[in-house]
Amino acid sequence: MDQIGQVVELQGKHALVRVRRASACGENCSSCAGGCKPTSSTLKAVNGLDAKVGDMVKVEMNPGAYVLLAFVGYILPIVVAVAAYLLANHLTTDTLVADISAVAALVLTFVVFYFVDKIPKKSTRFTSRIIRILR
Repeated sequence: MDQIGQVVELQGKHALVRVRRASACGENCSSCAGGCKPTSSTLKAVNGLDAKVGDMVKVEMNPGAYVLLAFVGYILPIVVAVAAYLLANHLTTDTLVADISAVAALVLTFVVFYFVDKIPKKSTRFTSRIIRILR
């Protein structure tokens, strides 16, 4: 998956790149009366081409890794919450306990994600990298 963005900060061998987020509407704002504002996100990419702050760059990420990360980030927490609810509902007749179990499992999933994200990674499978400086 390739995206075009602008380098906003340098961090050693990495660059923070601001890219426009694609939405379901396609963000064709000039012909849209929806009133939404274009959004952007910042990603960390390997800066092997020595891009400077302000450069427009093309960033690449392994498409399979992107789909896997989307699954883990969006689908897995829901599956964990539903599984916790069903297990608690099976073990007790109190639906409040089952509800609390589902919410606790969801929160715990995101806490685990937070700490796993802080672990230094040796694999470059999920790493974005700058593949071209556009201007």
